[in-house]
Amino acid sequence: MNMDQGSRPGGGPRPLRRLAASAVVGAVAVAVSVGANPVPAHASTNWVDQLVQDCPALFVLGGQGTGESSPDAPVKADTGMLSNIMSPLLDQARQLGVDVDRAYVPYPAAFGGAVPGGKESYAVSVTAAKDNLQTAAEKVLDSCPSTKLAIAAYSQFAQAASEFLSEVGAGKVSGVPASSIASAALFGSPTRSEGSGVFPGTSQTTPSPVPGTSGSALKALPAVTVTTATGAGIGPVADIASSFGSLTGRVSMWCQTGDLACDAPPKAPIARAVANVAGQAEVGGDPFVAVQTIGLALASTAFNVGVDVINEDIQVPKNSLENLSIAPKKTLSQRLAEGSDPRATPPTGQEALSALMKVGLVAVNSVVTVAKKVITPETIAAVAAVGLANPVAAFGIIAAKTVNAVINLVPPATTQRLVKQTFDLVKNEVSANKDLFDLAALTKYSNIQAAHGSYGSSAATATGLAPTAYVAKMFAAVASDLATSNKTSSSSSSSTSTTRPSATPLAPTTSRPASSSSSTSSATPTSSASVATSADSTFSQNGLTTDSSTEGNSTHE
Repeated sequence: MNMDQGSRPGGGPRPLRRLAASAVVGAVAVAVSVGANPVPAHASTNWVDQLVQDCPALFVLGGQGTGESSPDAPVKADTGMLSNIMSPLLDQARQLGVDVDRAYVPYPAAFGGAVPGGKESYAVSVTAAKDNLQTAAEKVLDSCPSTKLAIAAYSQFAQAASEFLSEVGAGKVSGVPASSIASAALFGSPTRSEGSGVFPGTSQTTPSPVPGTSGSALKALPAVTVTTATGAGIGPVADIASSFGSLTGRVSMWCQTGDLACDAPPKAPIARAVANVAGQAEVGGDPFVAVQTIGLALASTAFNVGVDVINEDIQVPKNSLENLSIAPKKTLSQRLAEGSDPRATPPTGQEALSALMKVGLVAVNSVVTVAKKVITPETIAAVAAVGLANPVAAFGIIAAKTVNAVINLVPPATTQRLVKQTFDLVKNEVSANKDLFDLAALTKYSNIQAAHGSYGSSAATATGLAPTAYVAKMFAAVASDLATSNKTSSSSSSSTSTTRPSATPLAPTTSRPASSSSSTSSATPTSSASVATSADSTFSQNGLTTDSSTEGNSTHE
């Protein structure tokens, strides 16, 4: 798709039309790398059965962007944007001597058939991605209870991952406890909150350690120094994530300035509405299906917004047009942005009936008012004088009376009030969407496609480390911390089980053998004393010093 279409033949670009078109692209980040990264070959069997081959310390689940995956894409093929993470990560893990595995979650990475990956609409694709991610996470944890998960997601899948992580952080996913998520990285997510830093909900420049680990490897990472994008994700308002509950600090969201998917103008709700409607469309293949799905999305949006506007924004005391006034509680563009969300709750029957009754009563009262002024003895006499022989003249008399009556329905004072209220409404709409009219604000969106595909090349640190390279190091550090913690826990547990019999009152004469046992342990590469010291350090950093010291005293008595 040519992002520069819509220019005047002899002049500059039409900013409004270009941003409206860009809103559609930014909402789903359409096929940024489709040409360079085609959808991988199909998997041969059920993808869930291919996920787990062993049980590493860290298992990374990846979700590709629009056009980079399909429902039956192979789960172990390193392609697309996320290959910039997975391949270096596996190399670093081997160098560190830690166990890491990865798999890609397949899904219909489509935009209604506009790109490879399926014919499903964007909204349907996101739902499928989220469901598949949960299925994959539960499969890994069921197969490997001690394994921790990391999640990497790009573009369209980042929205699905964001929703999933928000629910996990809130304790709403029973099969995936928050303690099982070690780290996560989302690139170009449509759910990013306005002006959010790399670690949403914090002011951190490095990730939080995994609970139960010292975090020493993570602490060695360089600080993130990216320029914070001032905009917000272009996804539905209800999905915007300002934090991730108990996962806050472990989830990173990367957004390049000018990437409309995550850096949309904050003062442009109408752009979000356009993106929402486009996201419900099936635009590939059958043109009749495309027209039908867009029509249904628009009709649903119009109905949702119309009922709310009538019930909440329009007041008609005594159901009379004379008293009609407009007092919006939200701008119309805000209502459109909310009502266009495919998951927006439609008006209840009672709400729809209430709106219908309000309009109906106003109409009935207006008809009655007109009838009272038209069907009068004088009018009847005039029509009778003309006679049925000249129906045209009789109709003219009634028409003239009706026009005067309709004009009088809305007196001048009411007209002036409505004109002012309408002016205020338009002024508020312009203010709410001021970024659509700000040429300076639009300049950064001159090359959305390049911005959305820059996460493997732009600088994230003072030394020029790219976001994907940083995340590869971050995941490797997480795996290292987990491996260290697991070894410490295993050694501590072994030491405790060996020395504990010395404190058993039923065998007081075993105190000397216990000393011998301690001497034997000290001859091994990792002594029980050093293990205890290491364990105490780990426990102390996790608020468990009391339990550790108590157990140690019992052992050495």
